Parts: sequence; C-alpha cells; structure tokens
Amino acid sequence: MPSRVLYQAMVVDPELYSELAGESWRSDTVTYSSLIQGFCQSGKLNVAKELFQEMVSEGVHPNIMTYGILLEGLCDNGEVEEALEILEKMHKCMIDPGICIYNIIIHGMCNASKVDDAWDLFCSLPSKGVKPDVKTYTVMIGGLCKKGSLSEADALFRKMEEDGITPISGTYNTLIRAHLREGDLATSAKLIEEMKSCGFSADSSTIKIVMDMLSDGRMKKSFLDLLS
Repeated sequence: MPSRVLYQAMVVDPELYSELAGESWRSDTVTYSSLIQGFCQSGKLNVAKELFQEMVSEGVHPNIMTYGILLEGLCDNGEVEEALEILEKMHKCMIDPGICIYNIIIHGMCNASKVDDAWDLFCSLPSKGVKPDVKTYTVMIGGLCKKGSLSEADALFRKMEEDGITPISGTYNTLIRAHLREGDLATSAKLIEEMKSCGFSADSSTIKIVMDMLSDGRMKKSFLDLLS
C-alpha cells in the first residue's frame, strides 16, 4: 500500500493505521473503497477525494461501490457540481452508473435546491436506459415538495403507481407532511388512510407536525385518531 495511504490513515484513525501497517495489504479496490468511506464518514472529504485520485493514479480501478461512496460524500456536503463532473467522467469511461448512482445525484441536487436540474435528470433516465425505482420517485417527490410544487409531487406520486412502482412508507410520509404544511387536511387524511391500508404508519416527523398543528389550534384532535 502506498505510504501516503498509511499516513492518511494515521492522521484520521491511529488504530486503523496500526492495522494497515502491521499487515501486508495490497492496494486493491476494496481497500481503497473502505478507506474512502471511512474518511467520508469521519468528515475528511478532502482526504477522501485525494485518496480517490491516488487510487486512479496507482492504476487501481474504482468500481460502482467506490464511485457511490465518493459521490454520496460529495452530495452530502453540497458539492453537487463536482459530483456531476465525476458522473460525466463515468460516462466517458463507458461505466454504467446504474440507478443507485443516479439516486445519489438526484438526492444531492434536491438537497442543494437544484430541484429543476434534478427533475431534468429524472426525466432523462429512460433515454439513458435506466428505470427509476421507488427510491428515485420518493426522492424526486420530496424535492418537488421542498420546492413547493405540490401539484407536481401529487402527479408524480400517481404516475409512480401507474408505472407499477409501489410507494414505501417514506413516500407517503413525505407527501403527507407537505400537504399538512399547506393546511390541506382533507388530502392528508386520504393519504394517511391509504398509507395505513398498505400496512405503513406515520413516522416521527409526520407525528411532530400533527402535534404542532394540534397545539396551535390548526387541527382538531379527531385528526390525531387517524394516525392510530
């Protein structure tokens, strides 16, 4: 393993350094990926990026997992443009990102208030030969709700069902919270009933909104019975 990798491990995690230095590690994709993930999780994104570049320069080929780890780290830290540059490099290298990578990018765009860009990417997926999954729809619905485009979020929710993608608990709760914030109790109640019929329940964030609305008089106590 390159000495610089050992040095970076020593800076971030002395115990990890001891493990790596004490064994005959080979600089392979799994080792680099694990280190990059550790640095991302410990808040050392710059170290993770440097290590990724070193990995490439050493002739060790990143796999989809490696790219996913780094892209998630970038998106979680608001560095969406850099994440897009890496995505473009994947395309140029003829690496198929797959839906998991696109989900990371779309989520990052939505969190960075680039919902229109996320929507454009979402709509382009079929032309790329990629089928959105339940996470893609849920993330995109959340982005539209965050933007305030509730009617578009509702339409996408129904299209999701038409496309044969079954909503998960997170999909329902995201949409219910958006309608509650708009004071649309009728639609919220309908979605709650539908969610319960699917075996799901309100999560802590949804319950908190309901309790807040009860406490300030925007909602009657009878609505709370819907959640039980």
